[in-house]
Amino acid sequence: MAPLIVVSGPSGVGKTTVVEELLRRKTLPLRRAITATTRPRRGGEEDGLSYHFWDRVRFEQEKAAGGMIEWAEVFQTDL
Repeated sequence: MAPLIVVSGPSGVGKTTVVEELLRRKTLPLRRAITATTRPRRGGEEDGLSYHFWDRVRFEQEKAAGGMIEWAEVFQTDL
């Protein structure tokens, strides 16, 4: 198995830009993992390509079934 490289940072810092540039250069054998989120889609995002856009129920089911390497609750919107 290839190593897992995590690019992390606050929203809007440019993570996607950095990853897309590394993939575009094709100098390393990289591929992008598609992660899951419960947030709504933003303009230009596609389900299964940008993220897996799941509702809270589906997310919790995947979590309970051990389908996640890791997860985090970043924003709580039901306050």
